[in-house]
Amino acid sequence: MKVSQNWLKNLVEISSTPVDLSEKLSIGGFEVESLEDCSKNVNGVVLGKVLSVLKHDGSDKLSICQVDIGTSKNLQIICGARNIKPNVYVYVATVGAKLNAVDLTIKRSEIRGVMSEGMICSLQELGLEDSSEGIEIIDEDLALKHELGTPVSDLLQLNDFIYDLAITANRPDGMSVIGIAREISALLESKLSFPELNHKYNIHLNKGIKLCPEAITSNCIYTISCIDGVNGNKLSPIWLKDRIEKSGIKSINLLVDLTNYILLEQGQPLHAFDKEKLSNLIGKDVSPEDFSVRKAKDNESLVCLDGKKYELNENITVVTCSDKPVAIAGVIGGLETSVSNTTSSIYLEGAVFNPVTIRKSSKAVGIRTESSSRYEKGISSKNTISAVTRAMNLLEEYFSINLPIINTSNLKNNEDIFIKLRRSRIHKILGPLIINDQFEKRNISDTEIVDKLTLIGCSLKSKEYGWDVAVIPNRSQDLIREIDLIEEIARLIGYDRFDLNLPNPIKPGKLSSEQLALRKVKNGFTENGFNEVLSYSLVPEDKETLIKISNPLLLETSCLRDNIWKEHLEIVNRNIKAGQNSCYIFEIGNVFHKNTEFIQKEVLNGAIFGNKRFEKWVNSNKDNDLNYYQARGKLKEALSSLNIKIDDKPTDSIDFLHPGRTAKLIIEGKDAGYFGEIHPKLILEKKSLKIVYLFSINVDNLLGASTRKNKWIPIFKQYPIVPKIERDINFVFSKKFLISDITSLIKKTGKNLLEDVYLIDIFEDIKLGEDYISYTFRLSYRAQDKTLLDSDIKTIHSSIISNIEKSFQTKLRN
Repeated sequence: MKVSQNWLKNLVEISSTPVDLSEKLSIGGFEVESLEDCSKNVNGVVLGKVLSVLKHDGSDKLSICQVDIGTSKNLQIICGARNIKPNVYVYVATVGAKLNAVDLTIKRSEIRGVMSEGMICSLQELGLEDSSEGIEIIDEDLALKHELGTPVSDLLQLNDFIYDLAITANRPDGMSVIGIAREISALLESKLSFPELNHKYNIHLNKGIKLCPEAITSNCIYTISCIDGVNGNKLSPIWLKDRIEKSGIKSINLLVDLTNYILLEQGQPLHAFDKEKLSNLIGKDVSPEDFSVRKAKDNESLVCLDGKKYELNENITVVTCSDKPVAIAGVIGGLETSVSNTTSSIYLEGAVFNPVTIRKSSKAVGIRTESSSRYEKGISSKNTISAVTRAMNLLEEYFSINLPIINTSNLKNNEDIFIKLRRSRIHKILGPLIINDQFEKRNISDTEIVDKLTLIGCSLKSKEYGWDVAVIPNRSQDLIREIDLIEEIARLIGYDRFDLNLPNPIKPGKLSSEQLALRKVKNGFTENGFNEVLSYSLVPEDKETLIKISNPLLLETSCLRDNIWKEHLEIVNRNIKAGQNSCYIFEIGNVFHKNTEFIQKEVLNGAIFGNKRFEKWVNSNKDNDLNYYQARGKLKEALSSLNIKIDDKPTDSIDFLHPGRTAKLIIEGKDAGYFGEIHPKLILEKKSLKIVYLFSINVDNLLGASTRKNKWIPIFKQYPIVPKIERDINFVFSKKFLISDITSLIKKTGKNLLEDVYLIDIFEDIKLGEDYISYTFRLSYRAQDKTLLDSDIKTIHSSIISNIEKSFQTKLRN
């Protein structure tokens, strides 16, 4: 939002310098992104009069001019402009002036043997226009009002500063000059002087206007007014043109400029339709009842004010006349019904639309305008009729218009809505003020509270508990609760003036077991060579099962993701294309699913590609790919600090992973995730450029198992004082049986004396058969109070062998 200081001075007393005011606005919440001095390009440029013009003997194109700038001696200036002539008033850059627009510092110089003591300027050289045909010849009536030698900044009203403000979404009042003026008044504690409104126009509740309930909700309003007796050929006065152009809006004609002026001053977008063009469009005289607001239909189109043709759809809200689209509601008007230099009557539209529908329309057509940006932030419908009235008051100053009727969709109730503000709550939240450099402290007085809220336009009713506070309409979007008012009081007084108000006693914070475990996980991965990544949780809609967000910014970010592995695969591919030989990544993030209800699940995901080596020369000719077991070992090492057991169960049910090299990860008997090699078909389709291993583990299962007391808190056992007995057993098993099932049976059978069981050997041979494999297990037996004999373990050992033979259809090998 750009606004000139001269305009603000018409509305509020400003006593501070522009730099100081910028600082106060930024601290107060309206960040000043830039402060532009309008006179910086014309310093040293003054009003002059050309007395004589003689041809230069050394050039056909140059002239020697005598110029009076109000000093005792006339200046001799060499000029090459074709339109130079005697007795005209011009802009003269004197010696020492710097023209920033053309990066030129004026010096006394000799041009083809003749001394030149300045420069006669064009508007382009002054940085006021993009191009100029020659020097600027000043209107004589304007020049005669000033003395020769008057700085150009006085002639062109350039003794001004332009503030470029960054307005946040919670302060829509900052999108109007009146709102900014009120903020300055509150910060400087100065007087406001707003333009008076002459409410002499009849307001008619028109139930015949058909309105889309989604676009015009109960908090919205739509008004349309017929105004005859205007002239589209009339240009704006200098003051009006100056104000809107300094705010970044190009002047067109008085009618269009007035709607833009109200947009800037009041923050209320208006749009003017040419009445005759509307009648030609619908084939009859237009009445207010012909206007309506509806959703656009597929295959409809509209040529807009920017000259572009837009294809419409049901996501776009349009204003229609006899059901023919004439504008994209709240975004941009149609070209066919726009105001031109032949306009003599208009229909003036003033409305407040639902911000969501405006955002959808703006996104669908791909443009964002001054109007749409204000609607999206949210404006109060209580100001709409006042803004329309202000526009009509200005039209009456320049045209002989009839007294128009304001047709409105509803009559807004102007009764104040009060917010309860408790004195005790203010003191509890803000604490005491610091007086005399911390030697004195006191609570805010009632007078200070009332004064600060009055400065931002609030009206207060005294109550026993404090006050009932009514907020002005243009602050009704952000001041809706008691805490909002308390924040405003603190902001206007100054946060730095309040004493520290820490809770007493202060309880030291600490991480929970789950948070510590999660930190252990991250440290474990980084210590084992993984890089943590953070991918975007919003994705395009590529399947119906995704959860759509209600108001997406882009189609590419319109849904919540249901997986992370796709983004990780893209990251690995980018690293491969960049020439990396390995890429280990992990991420802890959320995925989202919908069944009967929405489900959010936190998962640990990652990808492993390549073998990280330091000895480049030694291993340069070796295969860089990891095999399944090496990659699985990387994951095991990364999670080793949690002291939990994760079992692998082969599976072929995950469609993007290799059916023979994929396992479900089982924690405490529950399915907790997967680990596997990327499916070969994805490599053939170039979706994966190399063999990549992907993993995913449910964080709740992982943390739940690792933070149980018997796992989380170390239990120290007495070191055994008796020896153990070890026995090796060897069986030939069918490959369909899992080692985890075998070891589980062994432990269950020998639980009284069996201390541990290890797989120590795997053997495959054609003599055993293609579907069979030999496993050798080492069993460790130990008693706590005595040295075991063979006779002590004979029964248990025999039972283990017997159970294995029965359960897995095998025999003990000698």
